[in-house]
Amino acid sequence: MNIALTFNLKPSLIKKNEEDLHIEYDSIETINNLKEAIEANGHKCILIEANEEAYINLKKNREKIDFVFNFAEGIEGRSRESQIPIFCEMLKIPYLGPDPLTSGIILNKARTKEILGYYNIPTPRFQIMKNENENLLLEFPVLVKAIAEGSSKGLNNKNLVNNENELRNVVRRIIKRYKQEAIVEEFLDGEEFTVSIIGNENPIILPIVEIRFHHLPDHLNNFDSYEAKWIYDNPKNNKEADPLICPAEIDRDLEEKIKEVSLKTFRVLDCKDWARIDIRLDKNKIPNVLEVNTPVGLIKDPKENSRMPRAAYTLGWSYEKLVGEILNAGLKRWKIKTKLAIGR
Repeated sequence: MNIALTFNLKPSLIKKNEEDLHIEYDSIETINNLKEAIEANGHKCILIEANEEAYINLKKNREKIDFVFNFAEGIEGRSRESQIPIFCEMLKIPYLGPDPLTSGIILNKARTKEILGYYNIPTPRFQIMKNENENLLLEFPVLVKAIAEGSSKGLNNKNLVNNENELRNVVRRIIKRYKQEAIVEEFLDGEEFTVSIIGNENPIILPIVEIRFHHLPDHLNNFDSYEAKWIYDNPKNNKEADPLICPAEIDRDLEEKIKEVSLKTFRVLDCKDWARIDIRLDKNKIPNVLEVNTPVGLIKDPKENSRMPRAAYTLGWSYEKLVGEILNAGLKRWKIKTKLAIGR
């Protein structure tokens, strides 16, 4: 079977102080690892970068593409993750992951939280701020994020604020640097987890990953900031750091609650094939949904602590097995017959 892998590649040269602007994109090493894993499952793989030429390249190869493994973040705008799904639907090519509508909703943190609230799924109270002079309706401390970003892009340690002056500064910085609104959430000071899901009718929930912050220096706050995720949890900077506990060291009751809220989130948002749900406990130990991620990071090297691969490795899966399970979830949903070539 011919599988097209759509992706966004990190620039080879990144200017100083612009590293976070490209953090959602992937290295050529990750793209090659994915390609090799797809091929290890018995398929041919066509690489198509999700740039301005993506539609042309998909159309040009339409007759020989059986399925698109969509791993792309998109290149511009708050609906950028919808770009490849839209192209695939226009060209009638089956593809991995959610449709354009769900892709756009999931990237928008506010729209996601509004749907979660409608279905009574716990999520931190929030408000949107279009400028730094708006009145805050929440209680400090609050966490300020760009409304349509992932991978902790723009989520610095200083984004956890405790007063009006700090709030104004961070909101102003986010709007100016990322050209979008800020979303402000009441900060939950509980344990943090992430849950990977693969499948549709009877999805697989991989072992829960607990994210700890014991490796951080005293001046950093205990949340999954850009610094925590990309600087201090980085084998190049800190070879001893390992903030991930998998499976999470929690009791059965909490485990079931986290899985239940994650699966309900997956379904009410109409996710397809795969996703990763970020969870944090509130003061009453109730799991709250922070964000939903799809496509999901798939860095192969265990030292990089990519969360879905870490959960898969805990099950004893290989990287090739993980990629095969994700791919087969999409093929099965589209009723395309194939078989998983990789065991463990």
